[in-house]
Amino acid sequence: MKKTFSERSQKALVLGVDDRSALTVTRSLGRRGVEVHLGIDQPYSIAQFSRYTRKVIRFPGAGRTPELWLEKLAEHLAREKYDLVIPTVDKYLVPVVQNRARLEKLAKFAIPDERGFRYTYDKRQTLELAESLGVPCPRSAEIHSPEGIERVIAEFGFPLILKPVSSKVWRDNLRYDLSVTLARDRAELGRKLPALLALCPVLIQTFHPGVGVGQEFLMKDGQALAVFQHERVHEPQKGGGSSYRKSVEIDPLLLSHSLKLLQALNWTGVAMVEYKYDKSTGAAVFMEINGRFWGSLPLAVAAGVDFPAWLFDMLVNDRLPQHVQYRKNLYVRNPVHDLDWLKENFRADKSNPFSLALPWRAVLGEAKNLLLFRERWDTIVWDDPQPGVRQLLSYLKKNLRGAADKLSRALIHFDYKFNLPGRWLRQRRIAKLLRRNPAVAFVCKGNICRSPFAGIYLKSLSAKHNLNHISGDSFGLIPRENRRSPGLALAAAESFGVDMSAHRSKMLTPENAAVAGVIFVMDIDLYKQVKRLYPGARRKLFFLGALQPGRAGSIEIADPYGKTLEQFKSVFAQITRSVDQLLKLAKNQMVL
Repeated sequence: MKKTFSERSQKALVLGVDDRSALTVTRSLGRRGVEVHLGIDQPYSIAQFSRYTRKVIRFPGAGRTPELWLEKLAEHLAREKYDLVIPTVDKYLVPVVQNRARLEKLAKFAIPDERGFRYTYDKRQTLELAESLGVPCPRSAEIHSPEGIERVIAEFGFPLILKPVSSKVWRDNLRYDLSVTLARDRAELGRKLPALLALCPVLIQTFHPGVGVGQEFLMKDGQALAVFQHERVHEPQKGGGSSYRKSVEIDPLLLSHSLKLLQALNWTGVAMVEYKYDKSTGAAVFMEINGRFWGSLPLAVAAGVDFPAWLFDMLVNDRLPQHVQYRKNLYVRNPVHDLDWLKENFRADKSNPFSLALPWRAVLGEAKNLLLFRERWDTIVWDDPQPGVRQLLSYLKKNLRGAADKLSRALIHFDYKFNLPGRWLRQRRIAKLLRRNPAVAFVCKGNICRSPFAGIYLKSLSAKHNLNHISGDSFGLIPRENRRSPGLALAAAESFGVDMSAHRSKMLTPENAAVAGVIFVMDIDLYKQVKRLYPGARRKLFFLGALQPGRAGSIEIADPYGKTLEQFKSVFAQITRSVDQLLKLAKNQMVL
């Protein structure tokens, strides 16, 4: 008789750090007796505290160093054998699919085939497939530059959905996480669209009101083995995963659309097909296909559709699920994310017709789901409470610290903005320190964006005004040296006549801090860190942004790392205004 996988020594590697899919997959397989190893690329994952996690494997950052992550994954798979490897998020799935030929010699992976990945990851091809099959879709237009937008506005009107063709984009060895956003009018479109177009083409779609609905599947060679449907209850205002959702009956019409799509791809594995459903009209439009485990996975498992265990059983043991049924009207909440949603819902403008906020009467009415024993939580479960309890306690502590930190920051901002005598005294002290020692040190986080621009700009300005006795240098606090500035930083700096191409990062050391006559930091976090690391530098430590003319702006200069070209230019403009004022102080021209 063939052994079930709970009777055999079988092993899976789950690649993921999140509190939804990674934790749920780990629990699902662990409950069935599979030895689960968790592969993470961050210092902390709540899934590592699950009773079902037998071993934690730490890898380099997949987002920042994908090549190194792949190398270490391959080395690990060569040493340790697994029955199945399951990437649960895109940052792991994408490099695995792109290196399929190499990695599949070392282990079996739960990933889509080449065609399936192409049609689900690239939203352009997903929509083309859906339209060819007669699946109702939003009207869409792909644009590559702002020049094409006027035609789209005239044809579609407002509001518009802006959907990057890929949710993850790599540029200059940096990963940009992009999300779908709503443009309600021309002004909002002007703010949001250029930032997205700087990274990738954008699909512009017509807006369709309604709730998010997902149909989830386990498929084999285009045949549906298990189907589940959920409906979002709490929709985040700015997009992303829902923190509160419920299981519902399978809609036959949506099911026919979903099966057309997945059968056309001859899909094998798990997938979620997403729709926007308008309850008032009964109309639904197709949104996208998620070709991996999804954020609402805990709901399906709690309702009785154990997708992870069944996927493992199908791919490893060649056994298929039988008699799939699930509990309807079961609600599942992610407690931490839902607390954030409650704060967001409280602040939301409920009179806005495009708002996803719920009235408080409806929110308070959800308490009945607990009383009727039809609510579960994603992270805190009876047989494995530790991950969720740890996460909730950490969240509460973080928010208490955050409240104290916000108060501290507010007091600092208030002092710099409205304390005119203090502002005058600080500028006088800067001028005095520069007379004693005209060596200026600029400090930012990594010394590849803000501080090197400030240092090089000060040097060029000093030479221009024959103030060569003033020297400028820059440092970072991250212990990674000899890094180049990203391409967008170089391009933005060039627009200000600053050449950063020869710059290489270096750390602030006790010696550097002691040699500097004045130290300028970019934000409050850096201010606190430098004060803690180098207490002797407290009297010569200042905010560069506080030197900007006037008192309306923030004293902080935000980190543009990972942002768009326009955001780099905006930050560098703040720095030039501040350094211009610094040079006036160096010439003893006190400016309030």
